[in-house]
Amino acid sequence: MSRRLLATPLLALALLIDPGHRGFAEEASAPTPPEGFQSVFNGQDLTGWEGSSKYWSVEDGCLTGKADGTLKFNRFLIWRGGTLRNFELRVKVKVSSRGNSGLQYRGRERPDLGESVVTGYQCDVVATRPDYNGMLYEERGRRILAHTGEKVVIDPKGQPWVVGQFPLMAFPPEIWHEYRVVVEGNPHRHWIDGHPTVEVIDLDEKGRMLEGVLAVQVHVGPPMTIQYRDFFLKSLSNDLPMVAPEQATIPKNARMVETQGHDGPRKPNAS
Repeated sequence: MSRRLLATPLLALALLIDPGHRGFAEEASAPTPPEGFQSVFNGQDLTGWEGSSKYWSVEDGCLTGKADGTLKFNRFLIWRGGTLRNFELRVKVKVSSRGNSGLQYRGRERPDLGESVVTGYQCDVVATRPDYNGMLYEERGRRILAHTGEKVVIDPKGQPWVVGQFPLMAFPPEIWHEYRVVVEGNPHRHWIDGHPTVEVIDLDEKGRMLEGVLAVQVHVGPPMTIQYRDFFLKSLSNDLPMVAPEQATIPKNARMVETQGHDGPRKPNAS
């Protein structure tokens, strides 16, 4: 059963008196969000989040996910502060060298598929592939909607088309990077450290999601650690207009987004 971890008075006292730890005031104080944003992680415990304590905890003031390589399916930690529609998200992220995670948004909880399973849009955090790090993926759905470095229009039948490109940059693991996600109606935009990674317009009325939960992920595969801090969210107007198909035409020379498993890794062309 999923449960939350709570900071205890004994732990707080230990942090106060142990000079080997960060200062208690630093550990306990919630980060200050930018103007117009709210902090969705308090830097102390998992209050406001729900998921298995087997995988999720707070370490050094960071929301921390760990998997030992035996996962049978991806597991999520879900924010219980509300659902996302139109929003801007900013968060600092550090992933281990073989780690794979993501920022799940407008997600759907699927307990029928297993404990702590969420489907839907994801801003990927992938240490080993620059063309996956920051891409737009749909968990247990349409899968890769845009590789990192691609501007994409998803047509009304659900086919993603590459209509432009960004320079592809590498963001090394084991250090902090700032991820930013802005979703306004059916346009989606991602950044890492201020560099744009994808722009997507989703015209697929049947497949797209306009509202859902926020979550973070630990992934099947090698042992991994993912950490998040300075986790800030701004709600935008619920009635932002949708981009219509006639406003997002697909050029005749556009190419299909390569499907997962058939997309060879691309090398960065900028650093």
